[in-house]
Amino acid sequence: MGKSAFFGVGIFVPVSDLERSTKWYEEMLGFEITHRDEPNATVMMMNDYKIIFCLVLAFDLEYRRFPRNNYQVEQYFNFHTEDVDGAYRTLKEKGANIEEIESFDGGMRGFPLYDPDGNKYGVVR
Repeated sequence: MGKSAFFGVGIFVPVSDLERSTKWYEEMLGFEITHRDEPNATVMMMNDYKIIFCLVLAFDLEYRRFPRNNYQVEQYFNFHTEDVDGAYRTLKEKGANIEEIESFDGGMRGFPLYDPDGNKYGVVR
C-alpha cells in the first residue's frame, strides 16, 4: 500500500462549559489554542497540528459508552506516552480525575483519564 493521503486527525469533543474545558485541556494536557469561535467552540492542537481537538459547547450531553467487548477497550481514544508512570504522577499532582495504572495484554500499561465533563480517554504505553 502506498503512502497515506492523510496527515493527522481532528476530534470533536462535546463540553458543557467551554471556558472550563479549554483551561483544563491547556493545563492538564498541554494543548495549545489555535482558534476561538466563542461562545461555541475552541480549536486546540498538539504535536504540530497532527492532532486537533475541537471543544464544542453542547447541550443535553449524552455520553456514549464503548460497547462491551473482549478486548479490554473502554474508551474511544488513547493518548500515547513513553512514560506511563511519569504521566500518571504529573496528572495526579495536577488534580486530574484518573484511575489506577493497569497492565493489559501484549505488555501495554495505562490508565483512564476523564475531562471535566466525563469524556474518557486512555493514557497508554
